[in-house]
Amino acid sequence: MPFFLVTQTSLVEAQDEQEAAQTGVDRLRSGGQVTVAVKSDETTVTHVVVAALVEQPLPVSPSETINPSPSTVAIHNAASAAPESRKVILKRMMADALALLGRRA
Repeated sequence: MPFFLVTQTSLVEAQDEQEAAQTGVDRLRSGGQVTVAVKSDETTVTHVVVAALVEQPLPVSPSETINPSPSTVAIHNAASAAPESRKVILKRMMADALALLGRRA
């Protein structure tokens, strides 16, 4: 399966970087249309307009509530951890993801 680089760029008027970031994310979450650039190789860029719908949570099957997957447990533990330990958990998750990507290449 091929990989694509998808980017969204907004020009936002704001007092500082934090406010600009929040405004940009709020626009994405608003449910309006968003234009993204999709790059499939070094020279091919396609601009696509998509609806920015609010993402609904996926339904959970009864078997997953009884026997949750290890990734679900890790995400739950990361969400309830202190901010310092969240960083450590996220670093470990990123290292695992990068290791998995390295195996595919």
